[in-house]
Amino acid sequence: MEYSNHQGQPTRESSSKEILKPQTPSSDGFHLPIEITSNILSRLPVPTVLLFRLVCKAWSHLTRTDSFIQQHLENFGKKEKDYGSVYIRNDFFEYTLFYCSNGHFRSVKIDEISPEWFYISNSCHGLVCVYNQDISIVTIRIINPAIDDNFVELPDVGMTKSKVLNVCLCYDDQANNYKAVRFYCSSNGKGMGIEVLTLGDTTWRQVGEIGEIPTGFTDVVQFASGAMHWKAYGEKIFFFKTTEETFGFIESPDVDADDDDMIMRMRKQIDLTVYEGCLCFVTRHWHPWKLKFFVMEDYVHRVWIEYVIDLMKMDETPFSDINGFDHCSEYRSIKVQRGKFLLDNSPRYESSPKKKLYYYNPKTESFENCDDTQEKGYQYKESFVSASKFCNEEI
Repeated sequence: MEYSNHQGQPTRESSSKEILKPQTPSSDGFHLPIEITSNILSRLPVPTVLLFRLVCKAWSHLTRTDSFIQQHLENFGKKEKDYGSVYIRNDFFEYTLFYCSNGHFRSVKIDEISPEWFYISNSCHGLVCVYNQDISIVTIRIINPAIDDNFVELPDVGMTKSKVLNVCLCYDDQANNYKAVRFYCSSNGKGMGIEVLTLGDTTWRQVGEIGEIPTGFTDVVQFASGAMHWKAYGEKIFFFKTTEETFGFIESPDVDADDDDMIMRMRKQIDLTVYEGCLCFVTRHWHPWKLKFFVMEDYVHRVWIEYVIDLMKMDETPFSDINGFDHCSEYRSIKVQRGKFLLDNSPRYESSPKKKLYYYNPKTESFENCDDTQEKGYQYKESFVSASKFCNEEI
């Protein structure tokens, strides 16, 4: 059978196979280039991507590849929002790690009955470390609570049998590996030793010792410019560089340059945090209604830029919380979230009103109330980096 085209010329009927022949599908099964699919999924929270894995085998395979895991770290991991939190609960010496993020909630039992309390260190690319301080049985475990169902216990070969002060996870971007850094009491009980384990290795390496334990070493570690930071004694800042595995001290900014009052100097309290990727030094001693903070904009040359938070600009001033001039000195900076300082005015006395949390935005110099549930636990950024890739034995 023949038909005529619009110019009146005869043409042969195409076969049904030619008419119904489908487009050649792309590798993701939905006619999208795999690069576009990967780019879209890598910007979504982990629980959402886990649901997309159920759509088809192609997406399930794609989201498990090393390239996608790295892309998710770069795209979703760098967002200022979408932070969750992790914390440990103890029920009759049975410990459970809780994780919540973006309305998603999970719990993983540590499966340990022990009188020794388990502590959480920092999170690094979704990995969380828990440890105890038992000298005889040192336990250090890692997990990604967003995707892992079991903890992975780190080896103890080469580990010094001494009380643990802190254990931190870090990523060495030059060597492209993860490290656990363990800080412990030295043999004389006054100093601190440091040892490092590259995740995936079997032996800890001794790095060195310092003569005194930094005063703020139980605080949450602050990462900036490729190094960990804690408050130290004498208004100094202790640092440990993750790539070079070297350590030392940084002089704090001259916060007393305009303060001749010795009493105010003695009452000074300091917080460390990170603001827009830079180490930030916060102090509240020089003025009852102001906080002063310094941002290290040049880490190599130790250049600090000074800023001031004026608490009188708040819609609800501390006067409305409690009568008393001294109460305002209770304000401190907890951390930086979503580009804003989280301020806490925890009451000094039990009879004082319940604490309130506020956000302060340095760019707009504005305040806003904060729900105290946002401050619970340790800040956590989810990822697809699994702890199981570093060890063979899971707990």
